[in-house]
Amino acid sequence: MKTLVIISHPEIETSMVQNFLKASAAPLEAITWHHLDALETLDVAAEQALLRNHERIIFQFPLYWYAAPASLKMWLDTVLTGQFAFNGRQPLAGKTLGVVVSTGTAAKHFQAGGSEQATLSEILRPYELVARKLGMTYLPPLAIHQLGYWQETDKQCLVIDYQRYLTQSEFNFDQQLAWFEAMLTKKAAEATSPEAQQRLMLLSEQFADKRSELTDLNWQVQLIREEEGEG
Repeated sequence: MKTLVIISHPEIETSMVQNFLKASAAPLEAITWHHLDALETLDVAAEQALLRNHERIIFQFPLYWYAAPASLKMWLDTVLTGQFAFNGRQPLAGKTLGVVVSTGTAAKHFQAGGSEQATLSEILRPYELVARKLGMTYLPPLAIHQLGYWQETDKQCLVIDYQRYLTQSEFNFDQQLAWFEAMLTKKAAEATSPEAQQRLMLLSEQFADKRSELTDLNWQVQLIREEEGEG
C-alpha cells in the first residue's frame, strides 16, 4: 500500500510535531511526504496524479482556529474539481482518507464539558464528509495534543501509532497484531549483527505464538456466545 501524506504547515522548519512525524515515517517504505507550502506553483494535474497513485491519503496539519492552515483549503478547492472527483468518475473511490492533527490545547478540552465546547471529531467533520463524497473510507483522526509536554515513553508510543496509521491495512485487532509481527520480521531481516537478528527473530516467533493463542481464544469465546444465543 502506498501512502500520500499531504502536509499543510506554513512554518514546518520550526515545527517540533512535523519534524518528529517526518523522522517517525523515515524508516517506512512507500510513503510520499508532500508539503503543500513548499510548492512554488500548484500543478493540478500532478496533484491529481499523486492522488490516483496512492491508496491511502493523509491530511496532516496543526489546528489553526478550528481549521487547517490556508494551504490545505486552497489545495482542496483547486485539486478536487468536479471534473476530476465527480460526474460519475470518482477516481478516489475505495481509497482511504485519514487526518493527523496537532493542537496546542490539552485533549481534555476537546470533549463534552470541555472549554472548547466541541470534540475534535466535530471540528474535523468536513473531512469525513469529503471522504464520503469521494467514495473513500474515513479513518478515525490521529490527534496529537501538546507534544512538547509528552514523556519520552509516550513519544515512543506515538512513533508506533503514527507508523501504524500510515501503513496498517485495516484497523482491527487482528490487523494490528499482524502489523507488529510483520515489523518484527522486517527488523530482524535488517539487523546488522547475528545476535540482534536472533533476538528479533525469537521475539517475532513468540509474538506469532501469542497471536495464535489469541485467535484460538477469540474463536472459543465466539462459540460460547453462539451457544448462549448472543450470536
